[in-house]
Amino acid sequence: MRIFVFDQLLREYRRSRFARFTAWVLAYGAALWVTNRFAVKGGGPPGVLWFIFWICAIIAGFYYLVSLWQFTRRRLLWRLRRRLVVTYVFIGFIPIALILTLVALGAFILNGQFAAFLVVMKLREHFDEIEQVNRVVQHEARFAQAAPPQAVLDRIRNFYVTELIRHASSYPGLEITLSLGGATQAFHLDGTPSASPVSLPKWLTGEEFAGFVADNGEIALRAVERITTQQGELTLVLSQPFTPELLDMVGEGIGPVGVVMTKPLGQKSGQQRAVAVQTEQGVFIQSQVINSKSVKVPEALFPFDFAVFGASSLDPVLWGGDQQQKNAAPALVYVSSRITALNGRLLATLGEFSEVYVFLFKALAIIFLVIEGVALLIGVRMTRSITRTVDNLYDATEKVRAGDLSYRIQAPATDQLTALAGAFDGMTTSVERLMKESQERLRLQSELDIAREVQRQLFPQTAPRVPGLELYGVCKAARSVSGDYYDFVKLDEHRLGLVLGDVSGKGISAALLMAAIQSALRAQFYDGVADCGDLASAQLSTARVVDRLNRQIYANTPLEKYVTFFFGIYDTRTRNLSYTNAGHLPPILFRGGKIEYLRTGGTVVGLFPSVVYEVGEIHMEPQDLLLAYTDGITEPENTFGEEFGEARLLAVTRRMLHASPEVLVDEIYRTVDEWTGSPELQDDMTLVLARAG
Repeated sequence: MRIFVFDQLLREYRRSRFARFTAWVLAYGAALWVTNRFAVKGGGPPGVLWFIFWICAIIAGFYYLVSLWQFTRRRLLWRLRRRLVVTYVFIGFIPIALILTLVALGAFILNGQFAAFLVVMKLREHFDEIEQVNRVVQHEARFAQAAPPQAVLDRIRNFYVTELIRHASSYPGLEITLSLGGATQAFHLDGTPSASPVSLPKWLTGEEFAGFVADNGEIALRAVERITTQQGELTLVLSQPFTPELLDMVGEGIGPVGVVMTKPLGQKSGQQRAVAVQTEQGVFIQSQVINSKSVKVPEALFPFDFAVFGASSLDPVLWGGDQQQKNAAPALVYVSSRITALNGRLLATLGEFSEVYVFLFKALAIIFLVIEGVALLIGVRMTRSITRTVDNLYDATEKVRAGDLSYRIQAPATDQLTALAGAFDGMTTSVERLMKESQERLRLQSELDIAREVQRQLFPQTAPRVPGLELYGVCKAARSVSGDYYDFVKLDEHRLGLVLGDVSGKGISAALLMAAIQSALRAQFYDGVADCGDLASAQLSTARVVDRLNRQIYANTPLEKYVTFFFGIYDTRTRNLSYTNAGHLPPILFRGGKIEYLRTGGTVVGLFPSVVYEVGEIHMEPQDLLLAYTDGITEPENTFGEEFGEARLLAVTRRMLHASPEVLVDEIYRTVDEWTGSPELQDDMTLVLARAG
């Protein structure tokens, strides 16, 4: 693994200029660190060098953060499943997690503050009780006005000790200060004397005072009552200091309570250890920290019954000084509790009907969780369905791209996306079939090319040289191979056979029959010997040749196959052309300004078993032109369905009558192409010309 990482880093260093820049920046930073580490105190690198390093490091870091994002998007988020998972996390999971976190945080804060509120309220209730005690004592003092001041104070003291001692546990550490006519007594509720009587500040001029006070670094609940008697002004001061026992009382049923009292720096602190605290108002001394003594956090009733923390503040009045003012820093009251304990106190306070709202809240919470669970299940199933189909489609496209057209997804069509997999299977099936058809077509085309080449060898490669007669022939196939047939057969040194045929139909079958006709015809004259005897001594009959050909074709071809056939023999000694026309379009003889049709013969070849054919004969005079053709010349139609026709063929031939056979044939083909207006031939087109010299 380490070698792989090193190789990757080395490859990146060699490939990228920015990688080399980053490497040098890191080396530069390492050099600065080493220099600063081992330099003498105060002799490290100057700040400008560090500034340059951090600028370069930020640029490099930004570049590689962008590169990391691009890598993540290209590699890690390439598959749709990962993208959907990330999308689902950001859309479905994170908002719910944030909402639940917000609800939990809100519950933590609200319940914590509710706990702090309960503690403060209980402190204020305790404060009201002290104030009421003071008023009761004030009423008792009115019955002792005739006695001396010391006796009055003793009577009041006895009242506290005898009448209120049973409530001592409710007022832990309560201090009472009595003052009348110059006499002062300070004691606790159990009767023990207090070492530090409470003196009244100058700013306290009213008859009553009640509140939280900060006195000599300590915080206390203090109530003051003044009444005028015969002996003078009677002052009653009740001071309840914050003690662990008091915090146990106010934290009962809630949880442990703590109080932190601070005072400005420079004032005398109490006996507690002082710790400096920085606040917005300045630097203060934490002069007193008081915590509950025995109260514990309530036990959790279920796993999610978390502990909460709340805090509040008290604004005590500074007891000393000439003017009334609050302490510069408030006293901090904090408490720990449990959510169930706080809710129980709240519901107990609100009564039975509050349970209805709790039940509704729980019911809605359960419904919400069920809906969220169902939504999560549906989301997971939909995500799996989508990603599975996309993965199958991706794998299938990779297989097809690799050439495996037989691969099928075969997934049931349960929705539109899975139906797409079925459509893909159908597409690959069609493509596979088309590929096979294309391969078969290529094979057939290759075979047709071979057949065309073979057929081309069956046609005369060059026209033979015959004294007194100029010959020329051309065949244009409508398809790869042709069903037309023309030939020049050399019978002996004085006689030449002229052949022109048109097989019914087109394509391969017509071409095969054409090859059979060529073979059968030439077989009759193989090695200079015909069926009727020696060619040199016997009078050949074109009718007998055609008759034998008819019987051969009829016996060896289907009934629907036939051939229109023209066969003639030209004798150079007599300049005579004997012929037999077996159902073919009659060749035309152009002589001067007249034309003559060569019609003599009989019906088509191969359709009937026995046919009587006749022989016709003409004498070729100088400049006579014999034009033989197939129906592919006269029957092509234009866009209006009108055939080219014999009349247009005669017109073109007359116009080019004295041109060479090659030029005449090219002109005829060009004229027919212009007539049809299409480069594709409608039928095989064959022309044979013979001009007498």
